[in-house]
Amino acid sequence: MKLIQTACLVCIGLCFSMGVHGQLPSNRIRPGTMYYPGDTVSSPRLGLQAQIPDGWEGVMPRESEVFLLMSVNNVNGQIYVAANEHIGREEQMKRWKVGIEFEGGLRLVPDGEIAMRGEVLSVRGKMVGQNANNASQIYLEGKCSPYGFCLTYMLMADKTSLEAVKKALLFLVDHTSFTKPSTESPYLHFDWKKFLSGKVLLMIDYEQTSKKEDEVNFCGDGTFYSNITRRGLFKEQAKGYHGSKKGTWAVESKGEKAVLTFSFPKLPDVVVRLEIKNEEIYANGNRYFIGSSEKCK
Repeated sequence: MKLIQTACLVCIGLCFSMGVHGQLPSNRIRPGTMYYPGDTVSSPRLGLQAQIPDGWEGVMPRESEVFLLMSVNNVNGQIYVAANEHIGREEQMKRWKVGIEFEGGLRLVPDGEIAMRGEVLSVRGKMVGQNANNASQIYLEGKCSPYGFCLTYMLMADKTSLEAVKKALLFLVDHTSFTKPSTESPYLHFDWKKFLSGKVLLMIDYEQTSKKEDEVNFCGDGTFYSNITRRGLFKEQAKGYHGSKKGTWAVESKGEKAVLTFSFPKLPDVVVRLEIKNEEIYANGNRYFIGSSEKCK
């Protein structure tokens, strides 16, 4: 289901803990990425923070303008969230009264008077149009930021699941808070030393008869263990750097970029340039994956 009304996805820039396979501590909502019960999501650009309810998962379907929450407990209902920018509470109420246009000639309109739940707008909804089917229960809430936008939260559920879905929606609304928006890069004060400690940096090539890899384990005490069987991370160096090696590492942070220095007992230092692009790690311009190290706890 895609809202046609002007809506900027609650594509809220999100900053939470790193996952494996290249995820960074920048949990900006991205198409196709799942967010799990209890995850806290935030957007410096919009200036908001929200928490996913227990028993629910969230995702932004690809090419969609709506953030979708689905139950993991077989509750028959969904929650949709969208943001309307550059409006306040009165304008949001007017938009609801006019109706929200959907594909197929359907329009969502209030089914009763718009009320207030504290500072939050609330109303039951219904579909109108030639092919309208109101078997599902619809309920909406609206929460507006003091910085010029409003969020619309909408649930659709069958009658037996309505209260369970509404409980999750109320939790989501009540656990959404607003702060002053910021255009500051989320990596401006990024701590590369903390980020890399206890992690493994990895690239693997599978060929017809063999597997070649770059693997570097970063220990928190400043030591590293590497296993290099491809000419990737140390491609500018001689083959003396290949195989299993150990030494010390140091990193100089420069926001999204960093300079990583490997020191070996009997070999010259190796300098590698790191960069975050689209929440992915690149070393000397090549994409690498990162996760928890088994060698460096």
